[in-house]
Amino acid sequence: MNVEVWGPSPTISSITTRSSDADFLAGNIDLRRWESPEWKAPPVSFKCTDDVLSLKQERKNPRSTKSFNVSVNKRIRNIKWCNGWHLGAVYCCVFVAASLFLNLTVTIWASKKFGLSAGIGTIHRDACPVIKKIGLWVHIAINILSTILLGASNYCMQCLCSPTRKEVDKAHACNTWLDIGIQSFRNLRKVRRSRAILWLLLAVSSIPLHLMFNSAIFVSLTANEYIVAAVTEDFVNGANWTLDGSNDFHHLAVSQMQHNISSYDRLEPEDWIRAYGVDYVSSRRHTLVIVSGQNPDPLLGILDWLYDDSQNSWVCGTTQGLNNTLQTIPIDDFDCSIKVALYENEAFLMADRKVEYCLSQKVEDQCRLQFAVPIMIAVLTCNFVKLLCMVVTIWICREPTLVTLGDALSSFLEIPDQNTAGMCIATKKDFEHGWPDAEPKQWHVKKHFRYEAVGFYRWIGSNIMCAIALVALGLALKYAIHYTTTASDVKTLWGLGFGTITSSSLIRWSTPIRGSSGLMKNILLANSPQLILSLLYIIYNRMYTCISFSTEWHDLAHRQIPLRVTSPRGSQRSTYFLSLPYRYLVPISLVSITTHWILSESLFLVSIDVYDEHRVRDCSQSMLTCGFSCIALILLVGIGWLVLIVGLGMGLRRYDGGMPLAGSCSAALSASCHALEDEWEIALVPLKWGVVNSHQGLGHCALSGRYVSTPPISRWYR
Repeated sequence: MNVEVWGPSPTISSITTRSSDADFLAGNIDLRRWESPEWKAPPVSFKCTDDVLSLKQERKNPRSTKSFNVSVNKRIRNIKWCNGWHLGAVYCCVFVAASLFLNLTVTIWASKKFGLSAGIGTIHRDACPVIKKIGLWVHIAINILSTILLGASNYCMQCLCSPTRKEVDKAHACNTWLDIGIQSFRNLRKVRRSRAILWLLLAVSSIPLHLMFNSAIFVSLTANEYIVAAVTEDFVNGANWTLDGSNDFHHLAVSQMQHNISSYDRLEPEDWIRAYGVDYVSSRRHTLVIVSGQNPDPLLGILDWLYDDSQNSWVCGTTQGLNNTLQTIPIDDFDCSIKVALYENEAFLMADRKVEYCLSQKVEDQCRLQFAVPIMIAVLTCNFVKLLCMVVTIWICREPTLVTLGDALSSFLEIPDQNTAGMCIATKKDFEHGWPDAEPKQWHVKKHFRYEAVGFYRWIGSNIMCAIALVALGLALKYAIHYTTTASDVKTLWGLGFGTITSSSLIRWSTPIRGSSGLMKNILLANSPQLILSLLYIIYNRMYTCISFSTEWHDLAHRQIPLRVTSPRGSQRSTYFLSLPYRYLVPISLVSITTHWILSESLFLVSIDVYDEHRVRDCSQSMLTCGFSCIALILLVGIGWLVLIVGLGMGLRRYDGGMPLAGSCSAALSASCHALEDEWEIALVPLKWGVVNSHQGLGHCALSGRYVSTPPISRWYR
């Protein structure tokens, strides 16, 4: 078939599609070259209507006769759900489905095995040290899981808000532009409504995960109430004793202690302090303290060690007498912390007598790893919504979208956009202040700061938000240190433990401490900072995405590079990421996982099950509240300031320069893609940006697969 094209090219709708690639390769299509070597912007007439692509345009570019109906339609017909960004979305679906299956399996299995009580289920029962260790690893796994879920959502959300070529052309015809390669609210107003709704659902379903997931599984500690009796050696040998002013319960308890004394463990004073000088005694109950000397009554007195719900602490500094006639044990300057008792290196005195040794009743240590059923249901629901949205995204989003820089450049090179013709050195800033005229422009070399790719106000605003969060965290740390201990040195704070529950680190606000309302309110209190941290992650992720996007763009000015696209052809490279390369993505993800986990150890849900002297759970004393850890807060503040400094330093670095700063602006990117008409299949070869044509002092710059020169300073280009 022979086709001759003379004069103005026909309208797009009138181009026949009966020609094939073989016709072009065989030279059967005669295309008239331009008569003048000087590059000229072809005249174009666009109207801002919905059917932008069918409007008339007069252009002497022979590529339009082939590329539009054949190349684009062929790409649409041949696209598969397992190609391009769809393959990454499939991987996201697989991971989210695995997460949903894991969470659902654990919830059903634990509910059937241990049952449910007041909306709380038990996953595992064991000794408290074992449960604490399991809880630590579970929370690390939860933070890894939630970070990957957030990353999978971000991947699909960026694909959903990435525009198609038709949407970009429509925006350009209306003298506006869209963002390429980043998540953008600007794009949501222009993309198809179904994609915008899916984007919104993915975003909303992330909020409950950050507010609740970290407290969905938590450790429930055991705290035993017990009796301490100070006795002489005669009591151990079975001598008679008396206890004035007591009731039948205490007589019975002391009698049972003397009767079962053979089953008690012998502890040296230092070991006894380690066992009982803690906030919550879980593996021992009643204890006998054998003091030196003789006494007419071998029982010097008893002390009820009770949990004081009104103060949220164990009463260690005073003795609790039953009445005025009950003989009590004076314990002067006794401190709950075993650090004080062990490191003062003083003789252990009780009732003004030296303690020889102690006898202690060993009981089964039964801490529990529990989960909140309402929270797990919310997590499962959000997980399912994400999976459903991702499946629908893969199913309905079949039209090629401009997800990466390479996708956009490849599209603009194959079918140049005449709305940006004659603007070859236009920058994003030019289009931010209105649509510029296609007039010659003078070239000036400038090495731009990296923050300019983000936008100065957006960059400075992101860092200010991080600084505000760190200042608030610092104030919380100051209050926590003052509230917890009088000493503020790191050694003392480290001695309190990393993420350790202590009586002095419980929040004593007026939040409910029991029931479903207490559970939900304390979970929201413990996890509200997690939502702020996730927001900062998204902000910094976008900031580094803009920086890396422009870095990839500026590389085209210094060497020939194959385009990185989602569906590669020819010399094009496939992509394993969208716009954020692994050298940025991996550190950001690791920092996110680490900070989320440290934050979960800084402010956390606390569940304490109190058991009375009969080893019966005391529901009136058991409680749910929040605890905090000063050393974890210090570590979090340190990492936060490091992130802020790196973010500021990264923005103040400069690009190598050599080409216009296009940023993510689709119009600025398109303006650099008007190559010479005799370069065919240009998008399939390695490209470099520079001067491709110069005639009578007026040059033209574009991406090209041929040799290009660096634009001389102060020359005019169009």
